[in-house]
Amino acid sequence: MMASLVAREGVDLEEIRQDPIGWLSQWPEVEVFDLERSHTSSDERCDVDGLYRGEETPPRVGVAFSRTRERMNFTALHELGHHIQLTDEHLLETLLERGDGGRALEEEACDAFASAVLIPEATATSVLGQRTPSADAVVSLWRALSTVSRSAVAMRARGQIDGDGHVVVLSGAGEVTFSTSTTAVRPTRRSDQTATAIWEAIERGHAGATVAARGQFAYNSVLAGDTYFMQAAPAGSGYIVVAATERVPWTFSVARHEHVSYGRSYVCVHLGCAAEFRAAPHDACAACGNPTCPTCQRCGCSVAAPAEFQCMECFLLKSGTQQSATAGICEECAG
Repeated sequence: MMASLVAREGVDLEEIRQDPIGWLSQWPEVEVFDLERSHTSSDERCDVDGLYRGEETPPRVGVAFSRTRERMNFTALHELGHHIQLTDEHLLETLLERGDGGRALEEEACDAFASAVLIPEATATSVLGQRTPSADAVVSLWRALSTVSRSAVAMRARGQIDGDGHVVVLSGAGEVTFSTSTTAVRPTRRSDQTATAIWEAIERGHAGATVAARGQFAYNSVLAGDTYFMQAAPAGSGYIVVAATERVPWTFSVARHEHVSYGRSYVCVHLGCAAEFRAAPHDACAACGNPTCPTCQRCGCSVAAPAEFQCMECFLLKSGTQQSATAGICEECAG
């Protein structure tokens, strides 16, 4: 899409980046209009408050002019993306090859296109780094670019998530205003996330503080899906949340071997929790030999010794008195 745009006569990316609405209003291929003044509704299939009318001559781009300038910029470029896709023969054929007519791909591509136009690659890389960014880094990128919305930086940050994850923009009331994901399913726009662990952390934290949690997102008012490492940082009147299943920069996670050794796998000894996690040997409690579970925040000190247990090394049934300092390993195998 970017190549198709810059190949057109009179297109200067830096000029567009400085004033997307102004540039688009002067571009002869489309006509820009105010959705609200024309009493026209935005397309519910879009992630933004905008509309593209390709059947009219010239094609028309609708933007809700009552929104912030940053939000309008993202919306206008998203709708420009629709125009480019539907007027470029190669891009149109790619969409039509999809089972859904390319609807899902079209929306995702338009979001990515708008973000790419607005955010210089060199700036994004210098602020976000090369891998999954923290929520603080995403907010820093947003603050560094005066013409860019939170949605645009969320879209750019999504491209660096290592593995499964989301970047979500929440309102001050805990409602999703924008989300983007590396997975097929993402928290939907306008969904209520106030029952999630990350929102609870936001409410417990001090005003203006960056917080973290481990938990799920809400889908149709029910917590479901993968459990994520989440971090939320305040951004304007709401928050930007970065969530990933592993390899995050703000806490110990499976692939942070450059900072903490992988360690060994543990299962929480509290049956009501039984969470699986990894911890380095030096994280073990000196009294019970178990590391603190990141889910329930307990080691094994409050768990009574079992009458019998099966050693995980020799697989023999042993008396509870033969338990070594390492959970699940008998004294003989522990040496």
